[in-house]
Amino acid sequence: MRARAVVAVLLAACSLWAGQKPEPELRPGQETRIDAAGGEGYLVVYVPTDYTPDRRWPVIFCYHGQNGKPTSYPFRHVLGGKGFVIVGMGYAEPGGKARTMSELDRYILREVDCFRKAAAMVGRRLSLDPELFFVGGFSMGGWMSSALGEMAPASWAGVAVLGAGRQRMLLPIKHPRAMRGKPIYIGCGTNDPNFPHAKKAASAYRGVGAKVTFEEYKSLGHQMKNDTKVLPEWLWANGPLKVVEPRLAAAREAEKAGRLGKAYGLYRDVAAVAPDNPSCKAAADAAKAIADAAAKQLAEVEKAIADKRYADASRVLPRMATRYDGSPFGERADALIGKLQSDPTIQGQLAQGRLDAEADALEAKARDAEKAKDYATAMRLYESYVDRYPKATRFATVKAHLDALKADKKLQATILSKQAHKECRVWLSLADNFLRAKRPDKAREYLEKIIDKYGETDWAAQAKRRLATME
Repeated sequence: MRARAVVAVLLAACSLWAGQKPEPELRPGQETRIDAAGGEGYLVVYVPTDYTPDRRWPVIFCYHGQNGKPTSYPFRHVLGGKGFVIVGMGYAEPGGKARTMSELDRYILREVDCFRKAAAMVGRRLSLDPELFFVGGFSMGGWMSSALGEMAPASWAGVAVLGAGRQRMLLPIKHPRAMRGKPIYIGCGTNDPNFPHAKKAASAYRGVGAKVTFEEYKSLGHQMKNDTKVLPEWLWANGPLKVVEPRLAAAREAEKAGRLGKAYGLYRDVAAVAPDNPSCKAAADAAKAIADAAAKQLAEVEKAIADKRYADASRVLPRMATRYDGSPFGERADALIGKLQSDPTIQGQLAQGRLDAEADALEAKARDAEKAKDYATAMRLYESYVDRYPKATRFATVKAHLDALKADKKLQATILSKQAHKECRVWLSLADNFLRAKRPDKAREYLEKIIDKYGETDWAAQAKRRLATME
């Protein structure tokens, strides 16, 4: 729900930036300036060197220090230029202005609005993940980040306060419940005048249940620790790597359920997050296994089509299109289905193939009955084949076989004898039962049936003796 709400806000905010001049191209590995509409300042956007548009990316909204300008520092530097889109933000009002607490709240809300406009503008051009928005900055940017984190906690996956403390340090945290479990990184030099404020901020956030990571920059004054390992690890753990295990589990569940197209996409997303991570490597291997199996199946289908075995291809393709839906393999299967369906010649051959498949199944049943020496059933099935499938490919062969069976007098006598035994035994038994029940009229009915149908057999002789006794 939170993601959908954020996206809705961002899309709505897009209209506020309408009418601006064409924006410069955003390229991986480059930091690009983008002017806001109406000459209201600018921001810079850094696109990571490993950026690809086929998945959503985490974003850091970076606020600069006093008398600075929009920048991607220090996050671009400590991350090695990878993994995160960085949006260097300006400020809605100049720094250093004295405000009452109510004026400060109104101002921070204005900055929240500016962030959302910026997110909407950048989101039109890059693939961003609203679930993984971070806010952070050094010095004045750190104070601002703390204020934005407290004012709009649902917007942030994490808050990074560098060389600063809480901007609202004299007031209680505005949304304490929303801050519970919120990842917060605070880093400050031990010789920085802001160090006591940083420690107080850490204590306040821990007091409402936030997940605080506090790093002391040993022997540093009011400056950033450019070789910090803790900050990039914190960003990765609470950003891209945070979604790895849940998405890997979802991919495995989809694969287990046979939704291979969805599983393939999820595996690919996970694999791209951090190629050296063991879980990401496992995802890459799983994606490759699905891709290899799909490619093999498609190659077999394409060979079947080339060999004009359209029925074979048509049996496999619908299942592939369903199982690999949402992937390039599903799209390829759909394209091949379209090719088969649009060719009248192929459709005629497929219709003949379906007819032959039904006819062959009936012929197989007849031959099984014949092998079991159930000739009466075999003859009945062969006759059904001839009646129902005059256009089947094997019609002439089956009809010739049926005619040969009918012409075999010895076989016909055997069939007649078995049939007579089966029917006459029942009819004679019924006649005897009616005689014992003193209902000779019903007994005569069954005895005459035996004589009429099997007059030259011993069964008929028995029936005649019963009638003579009755007379």
